[in-house]
Amino acid sequence: MLDGRTSALLEKINGLCGEGGFKIAEEGDLLSCFPPSDGTGKADLKRMLADLEERRYIEVKYAEEGVYCLRPLPEGKLYFETLRRERREGARRRTSAFAVSVLGGMLGSFLGALLALAVFFLVRGA
Repeated sequence: MLDGRTSALLEKINGLCGEGGFKIAEEGDLLSCFPPSDGTGKADLKRMLADLEERRYIEVKYAEEGVYCLRPLPEGKLYFETLRRERREGARRRTSAFAVSVLGGMLGSFLGALLALAVFFLVRGA
């Protein structure tokens, strides 16, 4: 799992490259995906690009003087699809747990009411 900044950078690279193939991106374009208050600089960008390349999410053909030639690899594109699928499954699990809880509560209260009614008729009839 990638950290938030590296994930944002990978998303930016996927957006820039679109259909695939190598694209030339300037340092400023890549840094634009981070808020200015984040403090992400050139050294951080190089570290994140190296990390993405090491994990086989991107391929960097060259990096010279703030200009990068790079492309996302299939793993890099698949990362977001996997992340989206995991979020959907998590939401589905939470919905299932909620439904089971509600149904269990309703069943418990119904059985409790039946038990109270049975005790009432037993006590009254005696």
